[in-house]
Amino acid sequence: MIRRIRRAAARLLRQEKAPAGPAGRLAAAALLVAGGLSGVAAQQPGPVSEHLLYVCVQDDAAVAVVDMESLATLSVIRLDAFGFGPRAGPHDIAVAPDGRHWYVSLVGEHRVLRFDAENSLVGSTEMETPGMLRLAPGGDLLAVTRSMSAVDPPRWVGIAETSGMVLDEVDVLFPRPHGLAIHPDGRFTYAASLATNQVGTIDLASGRVGVTDVPGPPHALVQMAVSADGRTLVATAELSGELLVFGLEDPSAPTPVASVPLGARPFDPVFSPNGASVWIPLKGADEVAVVERATWTVSARIAGEGIYEPHAVEFSPDGRRAFVTNSAPPGAEVPARLVVIDTRTRELETALPLGSNLTGMGRRGAS
Repeated sequence: MIRRIRRAAARLLRQEKAPAGPAGRLAAAALLVAGGLSGVAAQQPGPVSEHLLYVCVQDDAAVAVVDMESLATLSVIRLDAFGFGPRAGPHDIAVAPDGRHWYVSLVGEHRVLRFDAENSLVGSTEMETPGMLRLAPGGDLLAVTRSMSAVDPPRWVGIAETSGMVLDEVDVLFPRPHGLAIHPDGRFTYAASLATNQVGTIDLASGRVGVTDVPGPPHALVQMAVSADGRTLVATAELSGELLVFGLEDPSAPTPVASVPLGARPFDPVFSPNGASVWIPLKGADEVAVVERATWTVSARIAGEGIYEPHAVEFSPDGRRAFVTNSAPPGAEVPARLVVIDTRTRELETALPLGSNLTGMGRRGAS
């Protein structure tokens, strides 16, 4: 079942949430002048790569933009420049394949925002406690699930046409949909439940929803990923500490085929660019596990300075580097860091301090 949310499309938040009165307008103008771009600060000089990484700094209500080649922090986009409060909670990011737009979910503001490549805010849509974001391969559809912090959110998954940011809501038939993935063919979206051992498949062409029951103890399915060849779906299970593997011979009906014991609180998985392995942050173990797809066994566990409660992994387009978001230990003098790993040696290359509680990421730039 699909339900249309009836509201004006693509309302610009700079108009909706602009500070009122002369003082507010002057404050907003000062922020824009300081940043050089709409809501942007901390610009770094020098040449800029087309391979950019957008990183949610959730507890600072900001998004950092990092050059994946030079490892320079190019800018920090402050959401207060657009009228949002300190608890806006940017959680996840999706970047269009052509790099012209990127999207961020704001848990605390119940919004999903659309920015252009110059980091100007160009659209938005409302959704209660949005969490994970994924774009269809063509970039024309955006899927949105609910935040983990939402105790009893609606059981709908949001589907929006990105050009207008008008949201449809699809009933996935189970509570607390959070994990999210889209098949490479662009037809099927997968959502997973934090509350029940179930994965839903949404046929974007027909709107029909199928549900797969996942065997085993209570899992609390956190996040999912689909291999580039479209043959395999994986999901992390926070309670059981496993990586769950599903075959996609029929993409409309994922089939459980394996499970891999990982450890405490596995979070957002991602396939390596060559598809040979899956990298999984273990939030409760302060390490990143590497699982080989050929055998479904753990081949490496990567730890080191800066890897603390890791949340997500993203690869550089050439696959030489893996970027890991983290939290900061209590009482730490250094902010949470974006850790960079050399994927050939599995050694830590550097760690970039970005702010408080780094969560989701999105990459611009193709291989």
